[in-house]
Amino acid sequence: MIKFTKILRPAALLALAAFCAATTGCKEEEVVPVNYGEIYYKSIRPSTPVVNELNNPDTSLTKTISLRYKVTEGDTLDVTILEFQSDVYALDYYMNSGKFQGSAPILRGDYLEQSIRADERIFIFKHDSFRRYERVDLENFVRRFPGYRGGFPQAFLSLPFEHREQGRTSIQTKNFLGLDSKFPVLVQSYRDGGLRWNVARSWDLVSTENYEEWASKLHKTEPKGIAVDNECVYFTVDGFADSEFVSRGIAQQLAGGRVVVVWGYLDWFDLERKFFTAADRVFGARY
Repeated sequence: MIKFTKILRPAALLALAAFCAATTGCKEEEVVPVNYGEIYYKSIRPSTPVVNELNNPDTSLTKTISLRYKVTEGDTLDVTILEFQSDVYALDYYMNSGKFQGSAPILRGDYLEQSIRADERIFIFKHDSFRRYERVDLENFVRRFPGYRGGFPQAFLSLPFEHREQGRTSIQTKNFLGLDSKFPVLVQSYRDGGLRWNVARSWDLVSTENYEEWASKLHKTEPKGIAVDNECVYFTVDGFADSEFVSRGIAQQLAGGRVVVVWGYLDWFDLERKFFTAADRVFGARY
């Protein structure tokens, strides 16, 4: 297997960066401004939107928007929109805050609440419990927003497909493997018979300083039965390095800045093979 993680050295990396700057495929996505007063629910225009800009550096929530739609006499649909720094933070909050139940409506007093996450926004719809709103109408409302993509972040597609465990996908934005981190990661769990392991990749490019700060806290060890790669960090999550019940791991910051980590209850040989597979896929991804 070709180890793409070895190919790009600083000179080549600079050349790649120059190439990306000259091509449309590597341009950053433009931020599309939103005129909230022009976002209709069906054919109904909202009353004056209330937009609150948030400047708290300790939170990834950047903005809240309140919209109100007078659907019929005595029937008002209230929409609260939580806008985050990026879709990874919105998905993290949606999955891990415990405040949402996916497509299932939640009864809160006399009102029903439905929620939808799309891209960097979470939409919270509140309406009278006797006036149930069809999910498809709410989804069509969300699709009206400029730049709508929907679905899981594409970065998950760069992780290996084979042996994925359904429902074992997560996002960690402040704490990774029990250690404080300054970069969000996407995590997918895998299972093949009695073998279980996890693959994580950083959501975006990570500074060397932030990666090394996180990696310095790992419980480092010397692998046995494989050649040591000085660009990788070998570690254990629990137990002792020689125990068959230890969770072993390999971490590396790839050329260009993405971080890839694989860990699980595997021997070093199997772990290394899975690590190189994951690193090659992430390195070759466009996202």
